Amino acid sequence: MQRSVWGIVTALAMFAAVPAAAQSAAGPSLAQSPQPALEKLLPPDMAPGSTFTVAVALGSPPDDFRNEHEEIVGWETDIARAATQALGLKLALHPATFDTLISGLQSRRFDAAIGQMGITVVREKVLDMVGTLLGNELFAALADSPITVNSLEDLCGRTVATTRGSREMVFASDEQPKCAAAGRKPINALAFNDGTSAAEALMSKRVDLFWLGSTAVSYFVQQSQGRTKVVGHYTDTSYIGIGLQKGSDMAKPLQAAIQYLIDNGTYQKIIDKWGLQSGAIKTVPLNPTNAQQ
Repeated sequence: MQRSVWGIVTALAMFAAVPAAAQSAAGPSLAQSPQPALEKLLPPDMAPGSTFTVAVALGSPPDDFRNEHEEIVGWETDIARAATQALGLKLALHPATFDTLISGLQSRRFDAAIGQMGITVVREKVLDMVGTLLGNELFAALADSPITVNSLEDLCGRTVATTRGSREMVFASDEQPKCAAAGRKPINALAFNDGTSAAEALMSKRVDLFWLGSTAVSYFVQQSQGRTKVVGHYTDTSYIGIGLQKGSDMAKPLQAAIQYLIDNGTYQKIIDKWGLQSGAIKTVPLNPTNAQQ
């Protein structure tokens, strides 16, 4: 029992061992002054000084998580805060689980949502989505694991950890008939409330693989100091972004505000702060998959 507890403590401490400079909430160097040109884009019901509520699916570094001071931090949080400041708005963060983001937006419980949300055709049919970064999905295993993932077929008979309500759970479900047709065991996909819990399942050897977005998995492997490794990827590079209600009057103002952050160098500071240079974008897209409206 003592050994099991130690494994859990070690895994969680390791995954949350973000440098202090990165764990702190957005500092003065990222703060923005309200921009009159951006404020003019705001809809009547969101005048300068209004509160813009963003649901945050708390998960794992470097996306959106609580630091040692219980502050909500991460690269997405930094972008949301700087963009709302440039728009002259007050930011209110609403902690949530990933599987409640879309329903919460549709019921207008909040104005926008973040949480390593991949932009897909399916999601664009029910949401407006503003792209903020490029990424894909990665698989991590313990360093001594012989597993290699070249396709989802390689997951048949494996136990994998991911997050509740994620695309990964959908992909795993869609693959099950193929496993059966090939005479192989099904994928045992375990859904956790957040990425940290899914990563801990790998470190405590309850699963074979940790499967999530590239930002979270890459950061986890880096922080593991050689105890884990990336063993494959799935999906081509695509956008991660901010979700809003379909037809939201805030979609274009938010798009313009993030483009402003790119143009004035703040976006690059955020990307550098969290080590995400490989996914940086230069132009902010709105609904980039061109899903049918």
